[in-house]
Amino acid sequence: MLIAEEGGVNLFAGRDQIAPRLLLIVAFILVVIDGYDIFIISFLVPLIAKELALSHNEIGQVFAAGLAGSMFGGMVLGPIADRLGRRPVLTLSLAVAGAATILCSTSNSFAALATYRFVAGFALGGVLAAVIPLVAEHYPKEKRNAAVTMMFVGFPCGAVAGTLFVGAGMITLAVVPMVFLLKESLVSPGSEARIAGGRTGRMSSVVALFADGRLLATTFMMLGVFFMLLVSYLLNSWTPMIAVKSGMSPASAALSGVFLNLGAIVGAIGSTIVVRKYGLFRPVAVMIVLGAAAIAALGQLTQTSTLLFAGLFVAGMLAIGGNQNSPAMAVDIYPQKIRATGAGWQFAVGRMGAIAGPMIGGQLLTWQVNSESLFIIVAVPALLAALCYGIVEFVKPKELAGEA
Repeated sequence: MLIAEEGGVNLFAGRDQIAPRLLLIVAFILVVIDGYDIFIISFLVPLIAKELALSHNEIGQVFAAGLAGSMFGGMVLGPIADRLGRRPVLTLSLAVAGAATILCSTSNSFAALATYRFVAGFALGGVLAAVIPLVAEHYPKEKRNAAVTMMFVGFPCGAVAGTLFVGAGMITLAVVPMVFLLKESLVSPGSEARIAGGRTGRMSSVVALFADGRLLATTFMMLGVFFMLLVSYLLNSWTPMIAVKSGMSPASAALSGVFLNLGAIVGAIGSTIVVRKYGLFRPVAVMIVLGAAAIAALGQLTQTSTLLFAGLFVAGMLAIGGNQNSPAMAVDIYPQKIRATGAGWQFAVGRMGAIAGPMIGGQLLTWQVNSESLFIIVAVPALLAALCYGIVEFVKPKELAGEA
């Protein structure tokens, strides 16, 4: 029996404690897979480039294909999840992502690999758009932010993990049957709800992101995610090379991303305690400001691996860990009928930052910017993200505070 409540949705009569926990575990696994899928191509570049004889330009296009797919997937599948339901989109997206990821391991050409990466990214964009509101709507309001953020801790966990393409694809497919254990959280999926000034249909949910007083909140929220994913992907992509240029061995430098993402895991978990006590937006903004200071200091810590790894851990804990609350922010801003659209479009814009970040880092290195100046430059978009999140606190519609 589906019962809509002010603070959440009771989806499992008689099992309301088991259901959210099961969902959170499944959702965490899904986000781990998404995080792993985004970063695994970086780990396998030397092997792939040699086997398929790829040029540097083609390698860059393979990187961009997965991120572009995820961007378009969130934009297209988010509104569909708001119209037809979260579970159908989640199930189909998982199946397609798993199959495409497995097919990546069979690629014998650049065109095939780029195509499979785009399809896998497109499907995983739908997974994020569907799973964020699905988790949120299983929890009462007082526990919702912590649950969504704990789920999203899976993303840096996925970035730390490492297996083969086929392994990731098999795990993705193995999770598909578990989705059938979950109940749909969207009340009356498939209904033509009238939103955004009476409009109906798929595009109405996109328009609604900017309607009813949400124009500024949506704009600054998307900008914040854009800036933070730009920073995150730039650091993950180029910090190892910067460390090597500073004299560190390649084997040691390869651990840079591990410490950055381990810090993000610790910071995200710790932030749930702070957010529960002080609210969502301002604590996250403060964390990212402190994280920006830590990023700016990284250029002074490249002399030894110990100092650099400690600095990366702190920067990840504060900046990236704080930003792991961005899905919870989307849940807080948007009502149930457009939550998947909000999450999907938010991360679609963020993926643009993810594409731009490594390109900007590469250009800075091409200009031979020294490491001290480079990390100070990288701290600037983190500060802009903190400003955007702080503004959202004051411009978001207050009347949504009690909505499910």
